Amino acid sequence: MRLIEREGVEAVSMRRLAAELGAGTMSLYNHVPNKAVLVDLAAERIMADARPYQVESDDWRDHFRAHARAVRELARRHPRAFVLLATRRLSSEAGFRTIEAALLNFDRAGFRGEIAVGMMRAMVSYLLGTLMREVATSPELGGIALSPFEDVDMSAFPLSAEVIGELGEYDHDREFEFGLELMIAALERYREGGPGP
Repeated sequence: MRLIEREGVEAVSMRRLAAELGAGTMSLYNHVPNKAVLVDLAAERIMADARPYQVESDDWRDHFRAHARAVRELARRHPRAFVLLATRRLSSEAGFRTIEAALLNFDRAGFRGEIAVGMMRAMVSYLLGTLMREVATSPELGGIALSPFEDVDMSAFPLSAEVIGELGEYDHDREFEFGLELMIAALERYREGGPGP
C-alpha cells in the first residue's frame, strides 16, 4: 500500500516489492502466487480500512449520504490505491460488508433484488468516477492540477463560452454533494413510480 501511494499501481511488481521488503523475489511466492493476487489483496486491504458510518436517522436518504461520504473519505485516505476498487472483484468479508451496507440502504427505501443491485452499481459508478477525478485533480492528494483552457476559439462553442469560468474551476465538495443529491432525487422518483430504466 505504501508503494502504491508513493508511486502508483503501475510501480507494483514482485521484484519491486521484494526490494522494498529487503527480501528475495522468489521468497514472495511463498506468500502470494502472482502479482494479480497481490493487487487483489491490496484492494481488499483498502476495503478493510473503510470506517463504519454512524447515522441517527432511519431515513434511507441519510444512510445513502453517509455511506457515500464514507467512501469519499476512504478515497481521500488512499488516493492512488483507490483506483484498485474500480478494477478488482472484492469477494472477501471486507468487500461484502460494503455491499451489504449498500443493499441495506436500498432495502430501507423499498428496493430489493435486481433493482437494488442495479441501483447499487449506479451508485458505485458515480462514486468511483467522481472520486477518481477528484483525487487525480487534487494536488494535495498527489494529483495534478488541471491546466487552463487555452487557444480555443470560443466563438465556435457559444454555450461553453458562457460558462468558461465555471468549466475552469473545481469545487470537489460542492460537486460531490450535488451529484449525490441528483442520485437521491432520481431514486426518490423511481420509488414514487416515475419513469425508470
